[in-house]
Amino acid sequence: MYQSITLRRATLPTALALIFASGLAGSVTASAADLGREVLATGDGWGSFGTGVTGGSAATSEHIYIVNSWQELREALGGTGAHTQTTPRIIYIKGKINAMEKNGGSSVLTCDDLAEQVTVSDTGRPFSMDDYIAHFDPDGSWGRNPPAGPLEEARAAAAKLQTSHVQQRVGYNVTLIGIGKGAHITGAHLLVRDVSNVIVRNLHLSDAYDCFPQWDPEDGSAGNWNSLYDNLSLWEAEHVWVDHVTLDDGENPRQSLPKVYGRPFQVHDGLLDVTHSSNYVTLSYNIFGDHDKVNLIGSSDSRLLDRDKLKVTMHHNHWINPGQRAPRVRFGQVDVYNNYSQILAAADFTSMWGIGFESALYAEKNVIELATGIAPSKVIKRYGGEHVFTHDNLVNGSPVDLLAVYNASVSAADQLTDDVGWQPTLRLHVNNVNDVKAIVTENAGSGKLDSDRP
Repeated sequence: MYQSITLRRATLPTALALIFASGLAGSVTASAADLGREVLATGDGWGSFGTGVTGGSAATSEHIYIVNSWQELREALGGTGAHTQTTPRIIYIKGKINAMEKNGGSSVLTCDDLAEQVTVSDTGRPFSMDDYIAHFDPDGSWGRNPPAGPLEEARAAAAKLQTSHVQQRVGYNVTLIGIGKGAHITGAHLLVRDVSNVIVRNLHLSDAYDCFPQWDPEDGSAGNWNSLYDNLSLWEAEHVWVDHVTLDDGENPRQSLPKVYGRPFQVHDGLLDVTHSSNYVTLSYNIFGDHDKVNLIGSSDSRLLDRDKLKVTMHHNHWINPGQRAPRVRFGQVDVYNNYSQILAAADFTSMWGIGFESALYAEKNVIELATGIAPSKVIKRYGGEHVFTHDNLVNGSPVDLLAVYNASVSAADQLTDDVGWQPTLRLHVNNVNDVKAIVTENAGSGKLDSDRP
C-alpha cells in the first residue's frame, strides 16, 4: 500500500534531533547504523578534496523521508524542480521501485503504452518502433541518410514522453540511501546535474531502458543505435560520493538484445557516466554488472572547459564483464586503484581503460581476470591520449606491466608514456594487490552495508 509522502517522513528520536539542531550533524556519523548521516571520510579520494561530501547529513526531521514508490521518491527530491533545491535532505529507499510505474505503483507502463500516446503526423497512426525500423532501413529506399520527417519526429516525441516518466534530477545536499538488502530502482535515469554535495549509497540501480533509441547511419562505418539513459549520470556535478551501489542492465542484458540493420539494438547508454566538467568524485565499492559502455569520464575532445576538471577516484569496485569504458577518460586526473575486473567472454570485450584526449589515468594495484583469447595488451586502448600510469596490477593472477605490454603491441605512433603529471595523495585503505579480489568480492555492491535504520 502506498501512502502519501508527507505521512512517510521519518521521525527522529528527540535526543538525536537535538544533536542535529546543535549543528554537529555532518561532522561525524550520528549513529553507527544510520547511514543517512554518514559523510565521506577525509582523504577518501577526489570527492574529499576541499569541502568534501556531506550530502544531506545536516537534514532536519522534516526533510528526512522514507519512500517505496517512484512518485514518492520524485516528490521527496523536489519533483521537476529538484535541481533548484538546496535544503539538505536524506531519502531512504525501501524495497523495489519501478520508474515506469503508473496508478501509484499498482501497474507498470510498457513501451507500447508510451508509443500509443504519440501520433505520426502524416498518417494519423500511433507511433511504432516497428514502423520506424521498416522505414529507415539502410538497405531500403531510405538508404543511409539520417532519419528525418514525421516518423523521426514521432520517435523523438515518444522519447521525450518517456524521459518525463523515467528521468529524475537530484538537488544539492542530498543523500539517497537504500534500506536493507532489497533497495532497488529499475528503469530510471537519475541525473545529478548542475548541483553539488550528493551521496548515493546502498542501492541497486538497473535497466535504464530506452524504449525509443535513435538510428544514426553516420555513427561509425556501419551505423549505430544510440540510447539516451544512463542508470546514473553526473553532469556538471561536484563533490559526489557513490558507494556500495550495484548498477546493471537488469532483465535486459546486452546478450539478449537483437541486432537491427546488422547492429546491436542498443537500449542502454552508460551505467555511471561522469561528464561535462563534473569534478571531485569518489566511486567506491560499487558493482558494474555486464554492460557494454560502462563508465565514460569526459564528454568530447573539443570540450576544453573540461580541462582541470573530471577529477575522479575509483577504488574497490567490481566490474563484471565490461565491454569497454571501465573507465574511458578524457582530460581528467583519474585514480583507479584496488579494483577487481572480470572479463568473461572475448566476444563481449573491446578494452577496459580508454586513454582519451589530455587524460591522466593512474592505475595501481588492480586485479584483472581475462577470458581465454584476450591478451593483456587489450586492457588499454588509445583514443587520442598520450599518458597512462600502471603499477602493481595482476592479470590472471600474475604481475603484468600493462603499459609495457600495450606499447609492445602497437605502432610507435600509438604508444603511451607513464608521465601523467600527477600522483594520487587522496587515498585511504590501500590494500595489497593480492588481497584485492577477496576484499572487493566480499564487500562491493548494494546490500552489503548495515542500513536497517531509521
